[in-house]
Amino acid sequence: MTRNVELINIARIDLIKGFINTELDSLIEILLNNYHTKIDSSSDSTRFEDSYCPSNEHLDEVINQIKTDFYAATQENIRESNFWGHIHEKNMSTNLHNHNKSYVSAVVYLKLPKGSGNIVFRPRYNQYDNSAYASTFKPEEGTYFIFPGYLDHFVTRNQSNEKRISLSINFEKV
Repeated sequence: MTRNVELINIARIDLIKGFINTELDSLIEILLNNYHTKIDSSSDSTRFEDSYCPSNEHLDEVINQIKTDFYAATQENIRESNFWGHIHEKNMSTNLHNHNKSYVSAVVYLKLPKGSGNIVFRPRYNQYDNSAYASTFKPEEGTYFIFPGYLDHFVTRNQSNEKRISLSINFEKV
C-alpha cells in the first residue's frame, strides 16, 4: 500500500557558522585591557558580565568578514548596532537570554581553553518544555555563530582555569 505524505516545515531557524580569517591576539588583548570596564555595574543586570570594547581596526575587520559572509548566505545587508566583550573566568556562565531588539546577533570565539563550555540555543517551540528543541554547539577558536536576535541562548559553565574570551555583536537589517 502506497501512502501519500508530505513533509511541511512550519518553523525553521537558521544559524550561520563561519570562521574569522584574521589574527585574533590583538583583539584579545584589547578585550582583556577593558575587562573591568563593565557595560552595566548592576549585578542583577543581564549586561553585568559584558565588557566595553572600543572601536578598533581588528574589530572592524571581524565585523566586515561577518557582514560579507551573512550577505553570501542570505543576500541581505546588515550593519552593526553594538558590540562588547564577554570574558568568563572559571565557573562563570551566561544565563538564558536573547537579543530580541536585534535583527541578528553574532558571537565570535577568540580564546577557548579546553573545558571552557558550549553555547546552547533554545527555540521557544514548546510552551511546556523549551529544552525539548535545545541545540548545543562546542565552539572553536576563531569560529562565529550568527543567529536571529529573538533566539534564546546561554553559555555553559567555564570549567577551565583559563579565561574564555568571546566578542558579541548585534546587527540590524539595512
